[in-house]
Amino acid sequence: MHNIVIYYPYIPQSFTGTIKARGTVLQKCNAGDSWWQSFNRPHPVVFILLVLAGLDLEYVIHYHMGITVVYTQFYYLIIVIAGLWYGRKAVWVALLFGSLHVTVTYLLTGQLSPDALMRGCMMLIVALVVGSIVEQMRCYYERILEQNRKLSDANGEMRTLNTQLAESQEAFRTANKKLNLLSSITRHDIKNQLLALMGFIELSKMKCTDPELVHFIEKEDIAAQTIRRQIEFTKDYEELGVNAPAWQDIGERLVALRSNLPPGEIEVSVNVRGLEIFADPLLEKVFENLIDNSRRHGERVRHITVSSMDPGPDTLAIVYEDDGVGVQESDKERIFEKGFGKNTCLGLFLTREILAITGLSIRESGVYGKGVRFEIMVPKGKFRFIQSATDNG
Repeated sequence: MHNIVIYYPYIPQSFTGTIKARGTVLQKCNAGDSWWQSFNRPHPVVFILLVLAGLDLEYVIHYHMGITVVYTQFYYLIIVIAGLWYGRKAVWVALLFGSLHVTVTYLLTGQLSPDALMRGCMMLIVALVVGSIVEQMRCYYERILEQNRKLSDANGEMRTLNTQLAESQEAFRTANKKLNLLSSITRHDIKNQLLALMGFIELSKMKCTDPELVHFIEKEDIAAQTIRRQIEFTKDYEELGVNAPAWQDIGERLVALRSNLPPGEIEVSVNVRGLEIFADPLLEKVFENLIDNSRRHGERVRHITVSSMDPGPDTLAIVYEDDGVGVQESDKERIFEKGFGKNTCLGLFLTREILAITGLSIRESGVYGKGVRFEIMVPKGKFRFIQSATDNG
């Protein structure tokens, strides 16, 4: 008779958004229909024309006109284009023009010119460097394309998975809503019948004069009260984790609870001021259960104190103490188990469950015979101090 909580892996939309953003960046590198597009792929005819133009320059400018400088810069353009289109194969083009330049220089001067040799070497170096860089870039580009294909496939699978998870979540939400409705109706009907039963039990006490029967009726009354508390527990447990956690002022909550106690029964000292903790909205039930535990099991409780302390650099402890009989050493952990002890013994179990919603914990560290000492451990980021206008006394 409580909520079904379903946990499933969440696939963030930022992941698919990152993939789309990268695709947009790559598209910006696309020069569209401009003339730069011609360099994206080899054009054999254009390349042959460039080579013929280079040969023509060598024949006309160098051989016939005797000019040995400037015109050779055009060869670097041809070599770079060859490197862009054919990678390190551009070395053969550089070797062609370098050898031709050295040969023509030798025919004109009758000797091997150091300048011509240096130009030939530079052509080879440029072809090798440009070709190597282009081939490496192509390798990286192919890897990027392969990764993009894999990411695209994974993105499609994640979209399908997200759709399935959304459908499953909706189905569980509907089932949960129906179960809660059934739980609420059933609980309401049981409470009505229980109230009638408790009324008849009271009438039986008034009418019965046999001490033995009165004893049995009192046992029946105790059982009915236990059932009532169990029903109330199902309602509290059903609401656990339904609403989002929030920052709550501990002092204000405790002052409100203190005002609900019968006058003169127990003195409650609240020594926390401006302290807020991030917890489930049922946090008030935690202190209700602790106070109820003191009243039921403390036997001689007359004073309750709530304070705070710093057990570590990243932790805050809210300390609840009373002056009752306390808890035996062997029971300090068992008191938080469902069903341990007297009555329904669900209060401390629910207390631990409520605190665990936001990562808080509770332990009992008191000395038996001197009273209980519950320490609520609040991790860093789950507590803060604010300016409070209320005197928490």
